[in-house]
Amino acid sequence: MATAGVTLPDLIGLLKLSLRNSVRACSGLRYDFYAPTDRYTVLVLYATLDHARAVIALAEAGAYSSIPIVTRTALDAYADIANLCDHPGYWEHLTVADVSKWKPLLERASQGDNPVLRAFSESEILPIGRRHNSQELKTLRARGIETLGIEARFERAGLTNEYESMYAILSAEAHNNVSNLQSRYIDWNDERAWITAQGEVSAHQHHCERPCTLTMGEIVIRSTEKVLRYFGHGVAVISEANTELERISAIALAEDADEPSDFDSLGPGT
Repeated sequence: MATAGVTLPDLIGLLKLSLRNSVRACSGLRYDFYAPTDRYTVLVLYATLDHARAVIALAEAGAYSSIPIVTRTALDAYADIANLCDHPGYWEHLTVADVSKWKPLLERASQGDNPVLRAFSESEILPIGRRHNSQELKTLRARGIETLGIEARFERAGLTNEYESMYAILSAEAHNNVSNLQSRYIDWNDERAWITAQGEVSAHQHHCERPCTLTMGEIVIRSTEKVLRYFGHGVAVISEANTELERISAIALAEDADEPSDFDSLGPGT
């Protein structure tokens, strides 16, 4: 693995810069709170920025195994932002996905036999919630609005390549695929192999922390640009981060060309 070129501290710096630029952009957003597309777009962007904060904290703490999981969630959020900004009725698909999850959950809570759902079962507003979700789901489905699967959401957003590559790789981390776990926690030499001591990782592990942190920075930048343009704002506020992304991406690409590195496993492109 190449050790020169882009370091993890460089990438954390890019992500912090992207986050600062995006927070500044958010402070000047002009939108209609009562318009569902506007409201959902801002909410998903806010969630994306919290995912960025989580990646920074994980990277600085050396808790690298969780970084791909958070990055996967952020990539999912970017697909929603792209769809909200490009497809006026997309908010309805998010709504039907939401209520279709809550409806059966609240129905189970009403039965009163699941102790984990006791807080819901004993809530005074449970009947109100059940009526609201049932009626909204009925109304939306009567108009032909259905929940979109994850592949359909990425395809609609023009992110099929990302779904078939980055999202698949990140999902393997999120779902504890055994090949990923063995790569992370099994070490070996010429004579034998063994599971590492708890809290340690293999010297031969796949290193996703650098490409994931780079990808997270790009997700923040592209999401912010998308939202700014949707609301009719300029994108100069994010230009400093964009310039730094271009600089670091060029170094990473040169690093890949000179020597195989961890950037081969998950490069930018969101």
